[in-house]
Amino acid sequence: MDLKRQLGVYTGVFIIVADMIGTGIFMTTGNLLGMTGNAVTVLVLWGIGGIVALTGSLCYAELATMWPDVGGEYVYLKKTFGPLPAFLTGWISLVVGFSAPVATSSLLVAQYFNRFMHGLAADPAAPQALDSLWAQKGVAACVVVFFALIHIVGVKKGGYFQNFLTVLKILLVVSFILFGFVMVDWSSAGRLTADYRPAGQEAVGIPVLGLALLIVMFAYSGWNGAVYIAGEIKNPERNLPRILFTGTLVTTALYLLLNVVFLLSSPGGDIMGKDEIGAIAGRSLFGPGVSAFFTLGIAVILLSAVSVQTMIGPRVYYAMAKDGLMFRSLASIHPRFETPALSIVIQMALALLYVFTGSAMTLVIYMGFALNIYPVLTVVGLIYLRKKHPGIRRPYRVPLYPLVPVLYITLTLAMMTAALMNWTTTSLFAIGVLALGVPVFYLWRRVVRK
Repeated sequence: MDLKRQLGVYTGVFIIVADMIGTGIFMTTGNLLGMTGNAVTVLVLWGIGGIVALTGSLCYAELATMWPDVGGEYVYLKKTFGPLPAFLTGWISLVVGFSAPVATSSLLVAQYFNRFMHGLAADPAAPQALDSLWAQKGVAACVVVFFALIHIVGVKKGGYFQNFLTVLKILLVVSFILFGFVMVDWSSAGRLTADYRPAGQEAVGIPVLGLALLIVMFAYSGWNGAVYIAGEIKNPERNLPRILFTGTLVTTALYLLLNVVFLLSSPGGDIMGKDEIGAIAGRSLFGPGVSAFFTLGIAVILLSAVSVQTMIGPRVYYAMAKDGLMFRSLASIHPRFETPALSIVIQMALALLYVFTGSAMTLVIYMGFALNIYPVLTVVGLIYLRKKHPGIRRPYRVPLYPLVPVLYITLTLAMMTAALMNWTTTSLFAIGVLALGVPVFYLWRRVVRK
């Protein structure tokens, strides 16, 4: 039994928006300002990040309409370069690409809900039920299991629930922006162009800017979310390009507006180097009472991120299992619910492991370098296919070719080089985990042959 095409344009756009808007936008701007010391540079970096995501989405749209199957990069790399690169992208997806973000977002949901409870209390310093680390882990585990069950019981039901959460997420973000623009002190508009570097300090160099852009791209990751469920999108040749571009464009616009609010909300010294930029801006703009509800809103935003990662990740394992690169049972479709139920359960189990070991955030940071390798290789594959197989049917073609794919490849390689220069240990660790997938691949092939 194969997965059915049941999802429309709105669900596809909502999946991308839900996959992109998560913890990144609410914790990076303060750190970026601390790294660069300049508000204009921060805004430019967010704009460049949007360009990277948009060029990537246009490239993926061409490949997705050529092969509108579930699995994303796994499918494209398999058809372009063969089974080993395809296996390795699935290996990274299984080990950390989806399960670790599910665990991380679930843990943050519990933490933000705990902050909300403290904000409502008569004495904010009084102990609350979720102050305990293990209580937070218990709540996070419940969140993981809940969304796994939601997406097991049906694609349409899961899609409807995802749409609801994403609409709520967009409303919360738009409300934060609109009320932020109303409440902000516009006499402080100079904060948008302020330079907070000490007198005489030179501007940061290219390596630091490249690293800062890589941090921005953590927030933009997810622009390719719809390709993982391409096999379930109705009329994919027409709808996938619209979904990829629209979802990425909407998120980019929201990110830029949010950053304007963040930078206007507080003096630079109050937010430089701080993770909790959303909470700081909320307290400064709306006061502690209203800020508590926006904290709850951020928890809802994270719930949407958990939901979409739970939805799209198992489609990669499903596609690999159909090709014999994972246990065949992972390619099974539930006879009643018509979903890859066992793949969802496997991802849920890994996410629960990360929740209770507390290592999810560390894994995501360490694998940031590796997770950028396969989108670049995928876009390189697009150029390769244009040269070697020009006759392949392409329902959609990248505009301004080859400028768009070359721009994406150049900017992403610059970020990865900066990461290797500044985060050498973590980047080499990521490469090591990636390399470990090679013997696993050949061992698996021997097992299958026997």
